[in-house]
Formats: sequence, C-alpha cells, structure tokens
Amino acid sequence: MATLGQHAPSAKIRALIYSRSKVGKTFGAGSFPRLCVIDCDSGIRTLLGREFIAQHGWHPEIEYEQFSEKGLNSRGVAQSHNAFDDVCRYFDKMMKPDKRGTFDTWVVDTGTSLSAFAMNKAYVLLGGTYKGVSSETLDQALKHGLVFPKLQDYGSERSMVEQFIGMLYHTDKNFLFMCHEKEVTDKAGNPTAIVPLLTGKGVEAICGLFDEVWNLRVKKSGPETIRYLQTQPDGIRMAGSRDGYPDGMLWNYKTVEAEHQKILALATTNKEKK
Repeated sequence: MATLGQHAPSAKIRALIYSRSKVGKTFGAGSFPRLCVIDCDSGIRTLLGREFIAQHGWHPEIEYEQFSEKGLNSRGVAQSHNAFDDVCRYFDKMMKPDKRGTFDTWVVDTGTSLSAFAMNKAYVLLGGTYKGVSSETLDQALKHGLVFPKLQDYGSERSMVEQFIGMLYHTDKNFLFMCHEKEVTDKAGNPTAIVPLLTGKGVEAICGLFDEVWNLRVKKSGPETIRYLQTQPDGIRMAGSRDGYPDGMLWNYKTVEAEHQKILALATTNKEKK
C-alpha cells in the first residue's frame, strides 16, 4: 500500500503550456537544455531569430523534425493521413540507443496541430461505421469541403494523442507540450473560459494527464518583452500546479529549473522528517 510520504515530485520538468499565437511558447521552450522538437507548426524558426539568439545564444545542436499532412486536396481536406504516423516514427527513431542520449528535452510544438493530425487519421481510417477505408466524416468532407467530425472520430483522436503523450511523459526527459489558446464565450459573447485549443473533450482529458498546466502571458516593460506563466486558476483561465510552481514565474529554463529544484529540495526535507 502506498503512503503519502512515499510520493516524490518528478525529477524532470513536464508541463502543458498554452497561449495565443506569437506570445512566445517556442521562445521560452528554446531556452531548455538540448531540445528535441516535434515541430508541427513550423515554429522552429523562432530559435533562429535575433531576439532569441541575443537572450539565449545560438544552439546548432537542437534536434528537430517538421511534420505536415501530404495528402490534402485543393480544399485542404486530408484524403490520406501521414503526419501523426510520421511523428510516432520520429519518436521511435529518437529513442533508439544511438539517439536517446543526444537530447534532454522533448518539445511538442504544438499539441494543437498534433491533435489535428490525429483527427485526420481518425476520420480517414478509424472513425465511423466501416465504409471501405474511411469514415462518414471523410466522405462528407470530400463532397462538401467542410469537416464535421463525428463523436467516434473525436474519441479515436483523443485516444491516440493520450497514448502519444504517455510515451513522451514516461521517458527520462523534460517534456513541454505546447498548445494554442481558445476563448470560450456565452451566448452574449462574454468570455467564460480560456483553455488550450484541443479538439472535442480533449481539453479536460489531456490537461488531466499533466500535473502542470500553465498559461503563458506577456507584458511590456519599456522596450523589454516579459513572458511569464500563470500557474494557478483564476476562474477564467485554465491553469494549475500540483507541485506548487509559483504564479507569475518567468518563462525561461533558468527560472523554471530554479523553482523545480526548490520543489525537489522541499520534498527531500519532508521525507527526512519522517
């Protein structure tokens, strides 16, 4: 039987970070040690920018691969799927003995696009009543150019993304799962929630897989851009920190790692008190 005194925080930093586009998710993630970036949004160019190099230096050792769907028709509807499977193959490649020691931090940039890749696979191959090799969603999309996924498509997509997150989460690496932001409003247009942009019921399900869910915010101080993390909920923004990372900490590795070490030290102190 487990006891609370046996629990220990993760030795690695693992978090879901979300924000609006262009706020600095990739910018902050780039400051973490020895990255391996699953680049689904072509965001790696941020790490070639003048501002990033001025603050964090030039890091030619960063590993990455870019992913996109190749089987899109003229309306942008996926007729075949490749991107999600390509991402999984890349994971397998990087976890082979000759590669797994070459990096310390997984970055999924972004989980929003990864979920879209999984959805494409779901409605091309897995969803709906069996109709040859496709779901009803795909049939309708090819006819009309509009994609309205069915409930079973959402379920298949979420299952695939959750399994992939589990694979990365249980490696001996830091893991940053970055998402875009979505504002939820009531009928009058008033904001009721700000959450990660994920499909279907994926917001609750996928956020529930992480002990740390952080909303990235930004403010200006003169010419300086300050990127900071909301780690605690405020009734609107989805955020939470089981390990107690402080609200408002700066979004860079130096700050996050310093707070991580405090959490580990406190856990060691409490264990010694037993």
